[in-house]
Amino acid sequence: MTKTEPLNDVILPADCQHDLHDPRLRRLLDYWRSRCAGVTMPLPNAIDPLDFPYILGYVALVDVETEPRRYRYRLDGSILVHLSGIEFTGKYHDEYDLPEYNRFTQAIYDRVVDTGKPYAYRYNGYLDQKPFNEETLLLPLGRDGMVSRVILGVIPGDLPLEQGQQLI
Repeated sequence: MTKTEPLNDVILPADCQHDLHDPRLRRLLDYWRSRCAGVTMPLPNAIDPLDFPYILGYVALVDVETEPRRYRYRLDGSILVHLSGIEFTGKYHDEYDLPEYNRFTQAIYDRVVDTGKPYAYRYNGYLDQKPFNEETLLLPLGRDGMVSRVILGVIPGDLPLEQGQQLI
């Protein structure tokens, strides 16, 4: 596990956006930066998922709702759904009985929304007694410093594959 820092009673991994291991995540970060056009974050309509087919199955789009703040999955990538066995599309991040995972993701999304800056982490451990091994990049979208959507790129770590299964 990497260095950690406390946030809202949840320990978050250190930001690794300047040291991403997965080339698809580095490419997605470069794409996001190219869409900033001199502002701190791109508008949601400045991003076209068809521009990043190399990682699309590993991407989720998360809408940010305010008062109360909640996070709703607009789209959950097909590979992520297959790996987790959970379809989040159209659901809120906290709708499943996964309290540790919900607190962890809430803190991460809050960090991105509060700062308006990208954040990346590597995590290898357990949440809700399930193995959790991934490198993840979160990219804010919005206007005037207000984040309205987050692009989430998740690359799983060393997960066992079933016979004949292959990850792209």
